[in-house]
Formats: sequence, C-alpha cells, structure tokens
Amino acid sequence: MTTNAYNELNKFTEFYKKYLPVNTFPWIVLSLAAIAQFFAWFGGRYPFPKANLYKRIFYLWCIAFIEFGILIPGIGASTEILGYSESYLAIIFHAFQLVVFFVLNKLTLKSEFNKKHMVSFILMFLSVMIVAQAK
Repeated sequence: MTTNAYNELNKFTEFYKKYLPVNTFPWIVLSLAAIAQFFAWFGGRYPFPKANLYKRIFYLWCIAFIEFGILIPGIGASTEILGYSESYLAIIFHAFQLVVFFVLNKLTLKSEFNKKHMVSFILMFLSVMIVAQAK
C-alpha cells in the first residue's frame, strides 16, 4: 500500500543509499531511535542534573521528538519502500531497545548485570535471529 508519504520516504532511503548499503537501513535507523529513546526515558538526571522537574520534562520531550523524527520515517521507509513487515520491525526495535538499555545502563548508570540479564539477552538475540530469517 502506497501512502502520501511515499515520495518523502523514498528520498530518505535514496539519501541513505549514497552512504551505506540499503539492507542496513532498518537496523541502523532503529538502533539510533533506540539510543535516543534511552536518553529520553532514562537519562534525565544525567544530562540535566540541575534542571527542575518541568525543565527536565521539556528537555526529555525534545529528545523524544528526535527519537520520533528518526523512528517514524525509518519505519515508514522500511515498510513502504523496502518491503519489511511491521512485525519484523517491531521485534527488531524492541530488541534494540533492550540491547541499548543493557549497554547504556551499564555505561551511564553503572548497573551490574546478573545471570538473568545475560540469559534474557541471549534469548532476545536468538529471537531476533529467528525473525531476521523471515523478513
């Protein structure tokens, strides 16, 4: 199904193709959106430690705006232009969210991983590999 956004989404992917292989598009775009989401949801006290609550909310919504500015065209172009299914993209994005959370949580919040985290990480990786075969 072609939408009114098709031409803009096509320009987005054509620009991407100039620099990277197009088959990496959903992976890179969803990874960037997941990173922005981590900081929008969990990062408030680190980049803005002196901001009061309302300023912090405003700043985090600005980061969330960046996340959606990456995520919405990325999903739209991946489905409409590249032919990926929404189910595939949803699983990949949620997996990226968890990976980004594990990594950035370790780096910024200094939280320790336990055995449950490692088992869940392995199971998540396996589920992504299963879905990746189905595109």
